[in-house]
Amino acid sequence: MNFQTSSEEFRKKGNDFFHQGLYEEAIKQYTTAIIKNPNNPLCYTNRALSYLKLNKFENVIQDCEKGLDLDPNSVKAHYLLGQALTHTSRLNESISHLKKAYALGVSQNVNYTADILAASRKVKTLKWEQMDLKRRETESDLYRYLTGLIERDRRRMLQEINEADSEYVDITNYEHDQRRSQVELLFSQADENGKKREIPDYVCGKISFELMSDPVIKPSFSRKPLLEKDLIPNLAMKEVVDTFIEKNG
Repeated sequence: MNFQTSSEEFRKKGNDFFHQGLYEEAIKQYTTAIIKNPNNPLCYTNRALSYLKLNKFENVIQDCEKGLDLDPNSVKAHYLLGQALTHTSRLNESISHLKKAYALGVSQNVNYTADILAASRKVKTLKWEQMDLKRRETESDLYRYLTGLIERDRRRMLQEINEADSEYVDITNYEHDQRRSQVELLFSQADENGKKREIPDYVCGKISFELMSDPVIKPSFSRKPLLEKDLIPNLAMKEVVDTFIEKNG
């Protein structure tokens, strides 16, 4: 048995253990395969998938990065790396690798592009939720600050009013109550608008995963290279996107 075959046999044994759900045993086999042949990217991505099953995300990241050093166009490495980075809260990096995985997956005709797309949407949703949480926290701080200013101004003015001037007391309280109501209405409207900002999949690009700005239709399938001048504006989808933006801002 030669050097290469020996490494491949250990990789295949690792695959057998993986399919049985014996991920620790699979990792041992993949590790031996890597020792015998450290230049096979499949050994790293296979071991990364086993680590992913065990939620050992840093190990996944290390193996995928090594796999990409050996094969920068590895769909599997970009895909697994994107998933692991999600779990370590490195969402921008995750989105970048998942985009790359999807584009490569389409060009290489892999059979799990739908899974990559689903993972990408999940990360985009998670990122939106984090941004929305930060927005809400900022708005809450601003709301407390503004209402605090109103109440401090109310107390200051009331202290300056003679107790006998009950009419001015009522006017002052009324004016400050109105200001508070206006602030509360403003923040209530902002919160309601925030709830409407979820972007449906049908107005997002399948590669960028962002809201489409200039949707196009590609010509019928052929083996000739696709040029920008060959793309046809999708006016119907453009109208749908513009309507969504007009309604949701």
